[in-house]
This record gives sequence, C-alpha cells and structure tokens, in this order.
Amino acid sequence: MPSLSGLAEGADGIWNLLCKHEVTALHRSDDLVYEVRWLFTRLRGGETTTQVASVDRFGVVKKEARNSSSDISIERKDTHTYMLNIHGTQDSDSGEYHCIATPWYLSASTGAWTQAGELTSSRVFLTVRFAVWESLKLPLLYGVAASVGVGLFSLVLGLVCAQCCCRNTAHTPRSRNKLMDLEMD
Repeated sequence: MPSLSGLAEGADGIWNLLCKHEVTALHRSDDLVYEVRWLFTRLRGGETTTQVASVDRFGVVKKEARNSSSDISIERKDTHTYMLNIHGTQDSDSGEYHCIATPWYLSASTGAWTQAGELTSSRVFLTVRFAVWESLKLPLLYGVAASVGVGLFSLVLGLVCAQCCCRNTAHTPRSRNKLMDLEMD
C-alpha cells in the first residue's frame, strides 16, 4: 500500500505532499513503473472527490483545471516516490489529499507491460491558514505613507502659494477726502 507522507510547508508557501509506494514483488526498478493520480476532497461545499493531477507510466503529467491563483507540479523523486507541489496555496486548497498508484510490470518472458491492481494511500488533511495581518501589513503601510505624503505636499503647496501670490492682500481703507462728485441730472 502506498503511503502519503512528508506533508510540510516549504519556502514561499509551497506545500509538498509525498506519495511513496512500497511494492513487495521482486522486480528491478527498470521493470517497474507507476501511474500516479492525486485526488482532492473539498470538505466545504460538498464532499466530492476530484482529480488534481496525474502522471502516466510514460512520465507525462496531466494537470486538471483548478482555482485561479494556485498552481501544481509533480516531481518524481525515485522509482517509488512522487511529490505533488502546490504553489501559491489559498483557502480553497484546504481539504483531504490522497494518491492512487497503479504499478506496471515488465514481463521478462514476453516483454509486455502488465498492469497490476491500484494502490490507494491514506488521506492527509491540508489546512491553509490565511494570515490577515501579513497580507494587509504592506498595503496598509503604503496607504498611510501615501496619505501623509500627499497631505504634507498639499500643506506646503498651500503655504507657498499663499506667500507668493497673495502677499499684498492687506486691506487699505479709502481716504474719505478723495471723494468724487457725482453729478445727477
């Protein structure tokens, strides 16, 4: 039975899920290949299981449609070990993951590949915690800095304009002795 282990968060928010297969049959590593499928069960909004990605026995990776911001990759560590990497995880990636491996054996007598029965791993629960403070810290800092900068710029610009453009605005009253005679008809 394959085991799903090594669940750890790596650098830059990458989750690594390791699928390691232990096959008891005596085959050389050149005579044994696997088809590996990774399945995901979302626990919120219905418990439907969907395929995330797969690797066929020729090593061709097929990724299924996922959410818009996280991406996945599959890495083959050795003959029996495959790793699913989830990049840019988000809350919608939370759920149970497991792998299904199908061994293919090369027959020494016929030279044909034979498919063996599927091996299913145990399920591993992945929880993605959204760090509110970490996601808001820089935008909040930039917003405050921009507001203070614009406010100070407005204040300085207002003072400069008041000093340059309006410096002779003191009101001088008219003297009463220079009245003009108005003639009325």
